[in-house]
Amino acid sequence: MQINDAIKYATQKLDSSNSKRIDSEILLCSILKCSRPILYAYPDKVLSSTDKNKFEELVNMRSKGYPIAYLTKQKEFWAHILHINENILIPRPETELLVEKSLELISTYSLNKILELGTGSGAIAISIASEKSKINIKATDISDDVIKIARKNANLYKIKNIKFVRSDWFSNIKENNYDLIVSNPPYISSNSPSLRNCDIRFEPVSALVSGDDGIDDLQKIIQESSNYLRNNGWLIVEHAYNQGMKVRKLFLKNNFTSATIEDYSKLERVTFGKLLKKNG
Repeated sequence: MQINDAIKYATQKLDSSNSKRIDSEILLCSILKCSRPILYAYPDKVLSSTDKNKFEELVNMRSKGYPIAYLTKQKEFWAHILHINENILIPRPETELLVEKSLELISTYSLNKILELGTGSGAIAISIASEKSKINIKATDISDDVIKIARKNANLYKIKNIKFVRSDWFSNIKENNYDLIVSNPPYISSNSPSLRNCDIRFEPVSALVSGDDGIDDLQKIIQESSNYLRNNGWLIVEHAYNQGMKVRKLFLKNNFTSATIEDYSKLERVTFGKLLKKNG
């Protein structure tokens, strides 16, 4: 099987996919350890029998909805290629909006001490740290195995200003003077049809689902953040497109200002605010 034959085979197999050509090329590149332009430069290159079998296996799994990122064991985010596995939520393009706004707050208000809750692959913390090498970030996750992957990703890009800590949200956090808390927590409803019908059905439920209305973890983070922020510190969270009003009300109820920004699809996606008064 030549490269052009392999691409033809895969696009036919993935006919129902809206990105069948790109998916085919990404999977083949992951097998051949090459960039996509190489496929066009050497379309007549013959695949080894091992590579052919591996490619056909990946294409078959993709045809069943298995995410590309899990098949290739990596995902690009903020110009970083991050290692991931099936225990880690796949970073989404819309989460870059959370990074952008966090960086804006850090620059505008000279924020230095940052806490990220639920780091997963480390995508958010690594993106912020790569742009702001003099700030200090603590990034947490409930899973030791996930922390190992996040640390591996940080080491890959020689990021030195992140400390990774195992913590169930705030359970292992002692400091109470952070300048900024940032989080992309689970926010999908437990009865959402997308959990059964979309590619996300292959992702860890614990990183996706948060109670009947998807708001449980957001509520906990917003309610408890004031205990870990300095006066006039900031909180910023990602949430579902239809949760903006609920999240803003929670911010206001817990002594934060509140503003929401839209993603590139004009959907409410990120809410942030300044702590006006610490509880107690």
